[in-house]
Amino acid sequence: MKNPEKLVVLAASLLLMVVFSTGFTIDAVIDITATESDTESKTEFNLEEVSDQVWAVQVEADPGEDGQLSQEFEAAHGPYDEDFDVETEEEVNKDAFGFGLDEDGYFEVLTGEDYVGDYFKIDQKASTTGGTTKRYIDISSQWTGGYLYEDMVVEGTAEITESFHMDNVKPGEEAVPEWHDLF
Repeated sequence: MKNPEKLVVLAASLLLMVVFSTGFTIDAVIDITATESDTESKTEFNLEEVSDQVWAVQVEADPGEDGQLSQEFEAAHGPYDEDFDVETEEEVNKDAFGFGLDEDGYFEVLTGEDYVGDYFKIDQKASTTGGTTKRYIDISSQWTGGYLYEDMVVEGTAEITESFHMDNVKPGEEAVPEWHDLF
């Protein structure tokens, strides 16, 4: 996809339009991914955050009502190798990433074999039979320019199921595997 940020803005807009009623269900899947086609065309890159990088939710059930919140998330942000110079170094530090140029002079991301990656993934369900559900999201990808902002309050019955994946830089080949793969 050439412009994943357009999908994010559209998805966020749809969520905000539907959310302000009571007794509803929302299922949303949002994916911000930096693809090779997004990054290959750039020769300069600015990695400044464009948001506060916050994902918060609160479920408060009224007396006699039920409220639930379940979350599964995974995140990583490995270091940038500031000493890496594509002209003099053969490889980027084994636990970091750096920038190089391919044979055509286009920008490419180089990762060390132990680099943990740069990603944020969350699967979440928030619900209440009566009460208040609040969500505040201010998250962005400095790799794609994708941005998701949401500040909402739902009074009454709500059921919100969502999955958000921001895959910026893949882990190195020898990065620490998932915890369950360690045993």
